[in-house]
Amino acid sequence: MNRRALILKAFLLLVAVWTGVAGIRALAEAQRPSAEKIARTIDRARFADWSGKESVPDATVAAQREKDLRKISEMINRLDFREREHGREIHLGEDLFPKLAPAEKRLFVNLTLTQSMNRMMQALDAMPANERRRFVKQGLEEISAGRTEKEMLRAKALGDDLAGKLSEGGLRAYFEKANIETKLNLAPLMESMNEVMQGLRGSEYGPHHHRQ
Repeated sequence: MNRRALILKAFLLLVAVWTGVAGIRALAEAQRPSAEKIARTIDRARFADWSGKESVPDATVAAQREKDLRKISEMINRLDFREREHGREIHLGEDLFPKLAPAEKRLFVNLTLTQSMNRMMQALDAMPANERRRFVKQGLEEISAGRTEKEMLRAKALGDDLAGKLSEGGLRAYFEKANIETKLNLAPLMESMNEVMQGLRGSEYGPHHHRQ
């Protein structure tokens, strides 16, 4: 085989390898969960409103709903920090949760809450200190502006004990999963969040005035 044929063969092999790499990257990107993909998955599942139903109307449908809930929960648990923030901005899952039967709500919270809080703490641990400080500053600004209280009120509207579970899960992840540096960085934010929760409990989730 002459030199020109060898060069051509090597070139074609290189193209084939890089085409494969590009295909793998594209596949991985397509499979990576995002808040928008989860929202579309929820829409496709077409959950009927079973709120207030202690017993399931249809066992076959109930089995499919549980399968869909587990799939959605698994996607939520795989979201990275940026996509979690985007999910928060678009109120991901807030159209779904009120439609769930009480048992489905408990399942959904149990499947997502612990994993989500733990992953958030892992993401914060991995952040450079300056980014963590920026995250805390943004959180304190949102508390001062009343956004955090509004979000907790929405959680209350979705279920009587949901806001409490969110608070409890966040505190557990903070104490059990965050490293020492992250705990120190987050301390002012956790203190302010606690004040918000105490204010909401004290007024039975009514209006609450923040410190300026």
